[in-house]
Amino acid sequence: MLALSRWQRPVSLRTKLLVGFSVVFGVVFAGAFYWFYSFTTDKVLTRLRADMQATLYGALAGLDPELLQALYETGQPNADGFSNDPRYLAVMDWFQMVHSIEPRAWLYTYATGDARYHQRAIAQQVQPNEPITVYLVDIWSAYNPEKAAQFLETTESGSALRRIASGSTLEEFGIYEDEWGTWVSAFVPLPNQGNGLVFGLGLDIEASYVRQIQSTIRQRVLIASALAYSILFGLIYILSGMLTRQLRELTHAADQIATGDYSLGQFAISRGYFPDEMTSLSQVFRGMVQSIRVREQLIREGKRTEDQMRLALEEERELNELKSRFIAMVSHELRTPLTVIRTSIELLDRYGHVASEEKQQHYFQRSRIAIETMNQLIEDVLMIGKAEAKKLDFKPVLLDLRAFCRDVVDEVRLGVGHTHRVAFVHQGDDAEGYFDPKLMRSILTNLLSNAIKYSPTGSTVEFSLTCADRTATLVIRDAGIGIPLDDQPMLFELFHRASNVHTIRGTGLGLAIVRQCVLEHGGDISFVSQEDRGTTFTVQLPLLRHLNLEPFSTVAVESPPSAASNGIEPSEPSEPSTEIEASGHLAPEGSETPNAPDDQPDDQPDDRDKQ
Repeated sequence: MLALSRWQRPVSLRTKLLVGFSVVFGVVFAGAFYWFYSFTTDKVLTRLRADMQATLYGALAGLDPELLQALYETGQPNADGFSNDPRYLAVMDWFQMVHSIEPRAWLYTYATGDARYHQRAIAQQVQPNEPITVYLVDIWSAYNPEKAAQFLETTESGSALRRIASGSTLEEFGIYEDEWGTWVSAFVPLPNQGNGLVFGLGLDIEASYVRQIQSTIRQRVLIASALAYSILFGLIYILSGMLTRQLRELTHAADQIATGDYSLGQFAISRGYFPDEMTSLSQVFRGMVQSIRVREQLIREGKRTEDQMRLALEEERELNELKSRFIAMVSHELRTPLTVIRTSIELLDRYGHVASEEKQQHYFQRSRIAIETMNQLIEDVLMIGKAEAKKLDFKPVLLDLRAFCRDVVDEVRLGVGHTHRVAFVHQGDDAEGYFDPKLMRSILTNLLSNAIKYSPTGSTVEFSLTCADRTATLVIRDAGIGIPLDDQPMLFELFHRASNVHTIRGTGLGLAIVRQCVLEHGGDISFVSQEDRGTTFTVQLPLLRHLNLEPFSTVAVESPPSAASNGIEPSEPSEPSTEIEASGHLAPEGSETPNAPDDQPDDQPDDRDKQ
């Protein structure tokens, strides 16, 4: 699917249809309302103007212009501002009769013209040629004097009165509002005018009912439109849902396909009596999805086969590499002891008859040590093979771990002689528990021999045993060459040796054997090392007072966790070896690694696995 820009938001087709309907309905309704509103208002006003014109001309027929002129010239106002003149009262009686016939009509008379012709106008600050209006009789004086114009009241003439004064026969105002209400007004001049004045008849008709009609139209039309809009909106909503249902299903199915799901869920093809374009589109879409599903399945199967082949090739490559490293290691490690044996035998064969007894024993001893070295290498290889096949023997017996560790230390000291010191310390509770003596000897011998092998001559290897909280903790610390940081993640891998071991011999098997032996006991091994500062290994084993084989489940040797070692050679001899080679290093954080002695003899066999 195409990606939308950050400012774009998808809008459903149904929403577009509803919005479009609302806009069209609003425009159509506004036009219809305007037409109906204008039409009705015009009809009402037309009728009102007709009534107004008929009333105005009817009232005009009953007026005597000479009487109005005489009233203007000689009439006198009373104390209320109106007049008791019989002529004034006669006009008022006529106005009241017209009002009784048309209650909406409110009549009044006036005289309009330039100020210089108005002899009876109340003095005003106007120019002589400025038109002014003087009111005579106003029917409002009989009903509401506050609304009435007083007798001889003078005002400036408006535009309508000016046009009447100029000869117009009738002037009408549209609807207007003032403080007294809503009105429609008209003016008509009286005949027989003279002396520069125009006498006129004015009519105001109440038009408030026009506003009421307009308000009623607005209210009822709005209610009707709201009702019609609601009904039509609901119908459009239902119809748009029916029309866009398959489109929504297609969109949902496309989203599923985009995520790799080709099941199509509830998507179904409509098969009604009147199939349309959407039906055809649905069928084409389903066929397309089925084709894509088949192709992707073929691609997935091909990818799986490819991955399997790549994995098999990788495993075969690793196996070949492991075999090559194993053959190289065995060839290298067996060459030295075989050379020692061959040399000793040749010397004894050639010069045995002249060699002293002490010299002969020396050559025999060298041969025995070489044989033990080869035997130890074979034992280590067998142990690794058993561990990988999950057939490693684990036979725990009740063991005094403190005494056992002391015996192993004594054996190591005996083999090392005076080149290194091994300091053993025990702390904590009673050290009795169930352990496999053979595996424990392999753990201690490999770790101690590694610590010695990679430490400088004359240095001290510290070994401590702490028993507390049903856990035996063994810590072996040296001050040797340490383990480079890059090698530490691969410390427990078979045949791996650290990059700084240089000419120090080893097989790269020892730490793998140590780790497997620790796992067989249900324990844990860790290390901390700093190059040229030393290494510290920490082994934690459960201290079981009663035999329970459940925690001692056999665990095959896996690719060891991260660690890099200086090299360890396994050594699990049943008897202490007279010659011990240091192995790789494992340690808890904060320890240092041993440095390799420079004067290690070449004929000394290597008993450790990893470095």
